[in-house]
Amino acid sequence: MNTCPPYRIRKHHRSAFTLIELLTVIAIIGILAAIIIPTVGKVRDTARSAQCLGNLRQIGAAARLYIEDNKGMTPPLSWEFYPELWPYAYNPAQKDDVRTAISSAGTSRPGAPLTGTIFECPKVNNDKSPEVTTIRSYGVNDQLAPGAANKSTKGININLITTPSLAAFFGDVKNSSALRPAPGRYYNGRHNDKMNVVFVDGHAAAVTLTTEITDPGSWNTNPFWIGIQR
Repeated sequence: MNTCPPYRIRKHHRSAFTLIELLTVIAIIGILAAIIIPTVGKVRDTARSAQCLGNLRQIGAAARLYIEDNKGMTPPLSWEFYPELWPYAYNPAQKDDVRTAISSAGTSRPGAPLTGTIFECPKVNNDKSPEVTTIRSYGVNDQLAPGAANKSTKGININLITTPSLAAFFGDVKNSSALRPAPGRYYNGRHNDKMNVVFVDGHAAAVTLTTEITDPGSWNTNPFWIGIQR
């Protein structure tokens, strides 16, 4: 009788990863992250810019309803446009709360009525730049009709505007209620170096901040700012 134990083939168990393989995987993950993360950031910024343009279109539509209800007069070309347009987009009973929130210095207020509404740019609180962390992120073009009496409190007659498709109505600002060609806080290219604007005729677009637009001397000659062209 054969008493020798049966021959068994020894199985060699290979470790899951060698050090080289692990380092290779880590390197691949790093490369993918370097590609994907900037892309995700760009997609997010593009989405916010699109939402901002949507906000401005709705503000333009609210302004059109206001004009129809006020015999052709625009909302005031000042911070007053916020509370005056509010009832055309939201609860009219909140109008006074909006006026109170906007009328003072314009610093950030958590829970202020404009938060999360069409009157707040979606880059607010999503950008570390201090110029876009206040409740005043959209301004009205107060250069539309230079010399018009009481335009900051009564607005202007819309029929004065001869180039509505060229003249900016509302747009991105830093911390102001006025949109104008002045250095500082009166315009802002926070969407990939472009400023979102809704024009008097109601169309909205992302505008490149050329020197012709930002030149402080262009307020009474450039049709982007002045809506009265003779």
